[in-house]
Amino acid sequence: MMKKQILGALVLVSAALTSVCARQPAGEQPAATYDQKTGRLRALTFDANKNGTVESTSHMDGTRIIRIDLDLDENGKIDRWDFYRPDRQLEKVGFSRLNDGVMDAQAFYEPSGVLARMEISTRRDGRFDRTEFYRIGVLDRTEDDTNGDGRPDKWETYRTLPNAGTNEPAYAITTSAFDDTGSGRPERRFVYGSGGTISRVERDEDGDGAFNTLRSDTQTP
Repeated sequence: MMKKQILGALVLVSAALTSVCARQPAGEQPAATYDQKTGRLRALTFDANKNGTVESTSHMDGTRIIRIDLDLDENGKIDRWDFYRPDRQLEKVGFSRLNDGVMDAQAFYEPSGVLARMEISTRRDGRFDRTEFYRIGVLDRTEDDTNGDGRPDKWETYRTLPNAGTNEPAYAITTSAFDDTGSGRPERRFVYGSGGTISRVERDEDGDGAFNTLRSDTQTP
């Protein structure tokens, strides 16, 4: 349902540009706002279902879309932001995961439209402290800044599960690595078995990137 609403809003943007330029009668086109000094189009607002609530606001520079704000659940607060580059291609999409107007996640896509990276503000304070990297749209690895110093101190890797069921994750965790001393690099690492339990604990003692096994079993240390 959400995807259909989003696509519908984007179609409306294109239709709006056409209708504004064609100067159709009032009431048959979205509300347009123009720059008082230059006369350039600055914004288009839409009430797609005509219930009195604006679901979409397109911020414009003439006929170029800069950003589209979407209130998909019509609670009066933005829950999705689409940002566009000067070449009119989608740059990123911001989300409010609680639908309360706070952007706490932003997604970046490949030119083909496949998700490449997701940045998340776990504290919802404007700082994106978790980054998820995707390969062919499936979670591949993550980086977390758990202490808020601006540097990753936790790293996880994942493997794809090609036979995952419809309602099952398409990936499983393979390693978790931690920076225990603030060195800026992984120093301790958990290696997970196929069942998701820890099969090995490793440590890089001298910082050369090579991990030595400290413990090999299936018990959580």
